[in-house]
Amino acid sequence: MRFRIILALVCMTTPIAHAAANLNTGSITLEQVIIKVLEDNPQLGINDFEAKAAAARIRQAQQATPLEFKVELENLVGSGSYRGIDQLETTLSLAKVLEPNDSLTSRSNVAHKQQNLLSNRQDSKRLDLLAQATAHFIHLVVDQHRLQIARDHLALMQHTLEIVSQRVSAGRSHRAEQGRLNIEVVQAEIELEHAEHELLSSRLKLATSWGETQAQFTHAEADLFQLPPVGSFAQLETLLEHNPDLTRFATEERLSQARLRLAQSRRAPGLALSGGIRYLNEPNDAALMFSVSMPFGASTRAKPEIDEMQYLSQSQPLRYKQQRLALYTSLYEIYQELLHAQTTYEALNQRIIPEAQQLATDYQQGYQTGRFSLLELNEAQGTLLEAQMERVMAAANYHSLKTEIERLTGAALNSGE
Repeated sequence: MRFRIILALVCMTTPIAHAAANLNTGSITLEQVIIKVLEDNPQLGINDFEAKAAAARIRQAQQATPLEFKVELENLVGSGSYRGIDQLETTLSLAKVLEPNDSLTSRSNVAHKQQNLLSNRQDSKRLDLLAQATAHFIHLVVDQHRLQIARDHLALMQHTLEIVSQRVSAGRSHRAEQGRLNIEVVQAEIELEHAEHELLSSRLKLATSWGETQAQFTHAEADLFQLPPVGSFAQLETLLEHNPDLTRFATEERLSQARLRLAQSRRAPGLALSGGIRYLNEPNDAALMFSVSMPFGASTRAKPEIDEMQYLSQSQPLRYKQQRLALYTSLYEIYQELLHAQTTYEALNQRIIPEAQQLATDYQQGYQTGRFSLLELNEAQGTLLEAQMERVMAAANYHSLKTEIERLTGAALNSGE
């Protein structure tokens, strides 16, 4: 199950990354990011030690009760005829508590179920880490597009300033328009500088996903505008059972049953056997000795724990149902948002941006002939830049929501597994 989840995370966003890119060329793909997180993330290293500790707990639980070596001295340092060690009696014996037949098995089963529960929790952590790294990767791609749009904005303002300067020189526009464009060029330069710093921060944040404090790459290689198709909600619902949280509830239910059986095994009292040899000092003789002891009331003492384990076991199906309803609701909400992001992207890409591009061209030509004002030209250019940035955010939102859906289902949408 854990291998399937990891494989799904590796495959789930391949449509937005190009595997041909290489870290040696200064670029990084999403597949490379996921591999580096799986190999080098500190949290996953912690998981390895936790798994080893769980294995040690299993070995501990599988150990039977130990033999006890006992030495008993009687009639030592008394008074009268028992003065000194003349009447000393020494007993050497071995003792062992015989547990009920199923106690050792039940204790071992509890340790095994606890290890399975730990594995489920680690699966959930692993999915969260990979989803977080994917989110950082998408954010880096968005910042790369934001930087390019800022460069385009600055180039557009500089080109517009040239047009305005020509009109001012020809006496067709007031010098105030040139001053206004100078301000907008400076503002575009500041916006570009801010976008550059944002990109550096995004690179570092992605590098910290696998424990590095310096980014060894300069570019995230991805096609943000390729939106892979998503199946129907009914198909996604069937994948919901792969969610690690639901898998963990099933494991917790088995753990509760194992704990119940362990509590029930304590109803039978354990016999304490002891045997050895006793040396009688006065007659200078030795004899074998044997003893058996058994506690009373074991069944009564075990009943409260049995009741507790039964109640907890009976609550597990209800907890599972509650968690599944919560996941179902989240999946439905995210799926609707994903459909909205897809609709928004298609509207921007197919209708709004082409119209905004034509609008900006028409206004620029109209301004040169004196049909439109500089304010109208700026508004048209601003509309185009805003639409381009909205398209970037809509595509990024689509990929982020798709990643969240895959984290909830624990499987890759494009493969249907």
